[in-house]
Parts: sequence; C-alpha cells; structure tokens
Amino acid sequence: MISDRLGAMSRIEALFIEHHGWLRTRLRRSVGDVFAADDVASETFTQLLSAPPAQEVREPRALLTTISRRIVYELWRRRDLEEACLQALAHRCADDHAISPEDQLQLLQALRAMDQALAGLSSRECAAFLLYKLDGLTYQDIGQQLRITPSVARRYVAKGLLHCYKAAGFAPLK
Repeated sequence: MISDRLGAMSRIEALFIEHHGWLRTRLRRSVGDVFAADDVASETFTQLLSAPPAQEVREPRALLTTISRRIVYELWRRRDLEEACLQALAHRCADDHAISPEDQLQLLQALRAMDQALAGLSSRECAAFLLYKLDGLTYQDIGQQLRITPSVARRYVAKGLLHCYKAAGFAPLK
C-alpha cells in the first residue's frame, strides 16, 4: 500500500517536472492572469496527488487539461457569482447607503458557503430551493415556474435543505 502510494507520487513528480511549464503557459492564455494560472496549475497537481493512484497515464497532457479545465470553469463560475452579487449590491444600495468592504467580504464568504453547500444539486433542484428560501414561493408556484409538479418541487426543496444541513455539519435524522 505504501509502495503503491510512493510509486504514484514519483509518477506525479515526473509529470510535474515534464508538464508543469506547459500547463502554466496554456492556462495563462485561457485565464489571462499569471497568478491565477499558477494557482490553477498547482491545484491541478494537488488534485492528482489526492486522487487514487493510477497505474500509468498514457496521455498526461489530456489528463492535465481535463483536470485544469474543471478548475478553471469553477474559478469562472465563482467569479461570475461574485460579480453578480456585487452588482446586485451596488444596484440595491445605490439609493440607501454604500456597503463597507468588510460587509462585502462577509457577504461573498456567505455566498461561497451557500454555493458550496448546494454544489451537489442539479440546476433545477437548486432553482427550486432558492425560489422557496429566497423568494418565498410555494411549492405550487415553484412547480408552475419550473414546469414540475408541486410534489417534485417539495422533493427538490427537501434535497436542498438536506445539502445545507450536511454542509453545516448536522447529521440527518433517521
């Protein structure tokens, strides 16, 4: 077991030495930021290290591209989410008062935590949950808006609640 892990680590080390520069250059073009490209490249190899040991990688650049692409998509999704939140705050608070940078940071951290808690849901399940919790819609209204039955809407909301409870560290009731 330990020898398998050491062998996997040495294979990943060889991949790192051979392909890290190539991956960083490739990522710089797609991300547009040297520092973000370095972060994504590092996260790519970190995920390789935490994955179950592979015997042999026949196409290392394809594997690295696939892993890094997922990380980049997550990065873009988070940036879009943060930008949308900040725009909504700016629009909403324009009339009232400016929100402090500390409050912005706290709000973004809460938004990331919610996003992470709901990450395992499908887009329809997430939409149903958010319509219920944020907009206060009934299962009937959610069903009409998403074109699902109220019982399916109720099931989606329950699944969203379960994800939030698990993310908060609560054990589901048996």
